[in-house]
Amino acid sequence: MTIQEETNDPRLTVVGASNAPTGSAFGRAVADGTVFQIGGGLVTGFGVEAAKSVIVGDPAGRWWFVLLCVLGIALVGVGLWLRARAAAKVQVGIVVTAADTGRGAARAARLEEQAETYSRDTCAVTLKTGLRLPETRPWPREGIDALADETLTAVTMAERLTAGATRINLIPTMPLHTGFRFGARIGHTHAREIAVHAIRQADGAPAYFPATTLRAMATTMEPLTVEPLETIDGGDPLRVALALDLQGRGEDFRQPVRAACRQHGIGTLLLLRNTTDTLEENAKTFGAVVEQTCRAWREAPLPTAARNGHHAVFLSGPVAISIALGARLAAAHPDRWTAYTFDNTTNTYEPFPAPSPS
Repeated sequence: MTIQEETNDPRLTVVGASNAPTGSAFGRAVADGTVFQIGGGLVTGFGVEAAKSVIVGDPAGRWWFVLLCVLGIALVGVGLWLRARAAAKVQVGIVVTAADTGRGAARAARLEEQAETYSRDTCAVTLKTGLRLPETRPWPREGIDALADETLTAVTMAERLTAGATRINLIPTMPLHTGFRFGARIGHTHAREIAVHAIRQADGAPAYFPATTLRAMATTMEPLTVEPLETIDGGDPLRVALALDLQGRGEDFRQPVRAACRQHGIGTLLLLRNTTDTLEENAKTFGAVVEQTCRAWREAPLPTAARNGHHAVFLSGPVAISIALGARLAAAHPDRWTAYTFDNTTNTYEPFPAPSPS
């Protein structure tokens, strides 16, 4: 199924299982414990012979029968353990696409196909949902909200289809600011771990990697530098913006953010910046970015009125981080947040959801 033509009507599809099994049939049978269970079941038959020797009073070979029976039971135990371990490694992939057709339908279709191929190659079951964002802006929030609701349905279906799965892989393709709203609607309180995947910037196989999780994680890493709270002249000090310069752009990032804050009446800015132009592409670094950002927001010396007001977030970098931040920061009150991303066409920051006309 291709990306849905209906702007606000995403539909869920079960794509299927992985493309092809890996390794030989015998190797897979060994890995999942089948060989051990069958072999152990056969060897435990010697327990019957041991019992017969006791009944007829013939001790010849009795201890060999007992030892073989014990070995068979051990092999069955190993087989059961391997089967349980294999079941614990079962993963489900959910491919979610919000295609920005204004940037090219062909590119959006290519990214969706790439995400689906990755999921089918690495996951036991793949589900997919998506929509096309309108060519004209502002985009309505209802489409992203419906996409998030459909994704939650996919999570529930995945839990029923694969009861042994320990992780659900979320493989998103969408603009940064819609990703924050999407994450806010998804939330982070799920029974299974949901790992958000990011596409690799350099060539590599596989094309995606598990970048971060929606759950909180314990880490002492601090990849970013947290700047002191900054006051924006002319803005309302109770309106606060969180800004993430994850590409190390420095003043080229800060100055447009300040201009957008003045334009939208934001009076307080909390900026976190990366000292390099890229992040290390691993879950440890991406997860640390999310945790450090959430901690900096919690610990910022903001008055209660500011925390209970409307917030802005200026985003850069991978959409996986945007989704995770939305799930962690805005799940309780999605409508209190407006996300911004830089539009290279207009050289301005574009908000999502767009403010209601006054």
